[in-house]
Amino acid sequence: MVAMNTLGCVTLSLWIGLSYSFAPTPIQRMKFPHLGAQAEDDGIMKPLFDNKQPISRADLFEYSSTIIGLPLILPQAAQAKCTDIESCREEGERKIEADLKLNPIMRLSDGVNYRVLRPSTLPGPKVKDGSSIELIYSISTASGQYMYSKGFGYEKVSFGGKQQSDLGLDSMRVLVGEHNVPVGIESALIGMGKGERRRVELPPGVGFETSNWQPEPTTRRGITQIEQYKRKLVGFGSQPPFPAETVWDIEVLGIRN
Repeated sequence: MVAMNTLGCVTLSLWIGLSYSFAPTPIQRMKFPHLGAQAEDDGIMKPLFDNKQPISRADLFEYSSTIIGLPLILPQAAQAKCTDIESCREEGERKIEADLKLNPIMRLSDGVNYRVLRPSTLPGPKVKDGSSIELIYSISTASGQYMYSKGFGYEKVSFGGKQQSDLGLDSMRVLVGEHNVPVGIESALIGMGKGERRRVELPPGVGFETSNWQPEPTTRRGITQIEQYKRKLVGFGSQPPFPAETVWDIEVLGIRN
């Protein structure tokens, strides 16, 4: 009997500690007629602490033994998918290989590389030389630093008298072949359908200089980023010129041939 009472008190202590650490979960109602007419548990020891009458060891044992039979909900531990650096590296390489098989990198003759992030599932024309298209874009450096965008939801536009995300509210009209965007982006646009999204790695030789630095940024951050990119291309201070690529996410919203 002493051992069972000791187990009940230990279990009760554990339950109290857990109730302060995790959100209470509704469990079955437990009544103690000798403690009060409505001594019911709502998940955090209510029948024991709200009642004014003395609590006996028998009460504690009855309560804790009931709790022992209840499922205890604890956070699940994270399941490691690899156990050491080598197995993690191999797992990462397998995922990259599988991804490349499903979605290979396309290499164009002008040095542009692209991948299809989301294929077009809509019928209709494809982009070709001379197409008039509506698109959205987001530009970042090769290291992944965001520069500026239009229509991706990363910038703000004035709409309805308020500053709102430009997602679905802004876009750019491009006539393919007129160099409204860099020549390399025009190359990557060929063959795209409505709703398709591609990620383009753009070398500087077919980059901004071929479109007279269009499209231009409209925010202070974007202007700063493009000026830093220009300095990187031509060199500054003790830094020699560096042929830095930019990375563009482009999505075609509409096509007119």
